[in-house]
Order: sequence, then structure tokens, then C-alpha cells
Amino acid sequence: MIDDLKYSPEALSPKEQEELRKKIVRQMLNYGDTLLVSQICECSRRHVQATWKKYREGGIESIKAVKMGAPPNSNKRLTPAQEEMIIGIITTKCPNDVGLKEYLWTRKLCAELVKQQFGIEMPVSTMGDYLARWDFTAQRPKKKLQTKRL
Repeated sequence: MIDDLKYSPEALSPKEQEELRKKIVRQMLNYGDTLLVSQICECSRRHVQATWKKYREGGIESIKAVKMGAPPNSNKRLTPAQEEMIIGIITTKCPNDVGLKEYLWTRKLCAELVKQQFGIEMPVSTMGDYLARWDFTAQRPKKKLQTKRL
């Protein structure tokens, strides 16, 4: 039966979901039968019931489309000023210059630099996300050609 439905609410955009919910409410006001409305709107009876309940409890505002998820940049570990400082260090110094034991910057060394400078633990994968956002790319060292001695 579920395969026969025209609409799967999860597959619709937020605006399309809102339009479907409004259609459900209009039909429920006209007919009042969840089974009939689910057939008219070509969605599940459970979706009709949930939408109707939301509408009865909160009115039209409760069925409007809302933006989901966390606000952009709300989960960042570093402030913009901290990011600028790390970028400045990475672009002007070698890891050895700031007390780290290597000579080339890696995601792990960048994370160690963040811990050293700000005391913030950062997973290597998260550091990779920051580096990508800052437009740093992985570089492969150039190989030196060995010349044969005569």
C-alpha cells in the first residue's frame, strides 16, 4: 500500500511539504475523515492525522515550512580570530619553528598547533575540514632525480 502513495513527505522540499499540509488541512475541514483525505491527498493516513493534530493545536503557523538544522558556523570550534592566527602560522612558519617535531605541515600537526596555541582538542578529520575551508590542499613532495656518478 505504501508503494501506491504518490507523495512521500520526506522526499518533498520544505515548501512542497507545507503545500501538502495545507491541502490536508483544507480537505480535513471539508470532509473530516482521515482515510478519505489520505486518499485525496495521496499520502499516508498517519501523515494526515499528524498534520491535523498539529493544525488543531497550533493553527496555520504550526504547519508552515521551517528551516531545519543548526545555523551555519554554529558548531565551529575556532573563532574567526583564532582561524586567522592559525592560517598565519601555517603559511609563514614550519612546524619546527613553533616547537613541533616535523618539518612539513600535516592535519595532525595543525591539530597539535591548535592545541598548543588555544588548548582546543581537535580531531584530525575536523582539522582536515578546516584546512579544506581555508583552501589548503594536500601537496606531494617533488622527487629529486638522482644522477649517476661516473
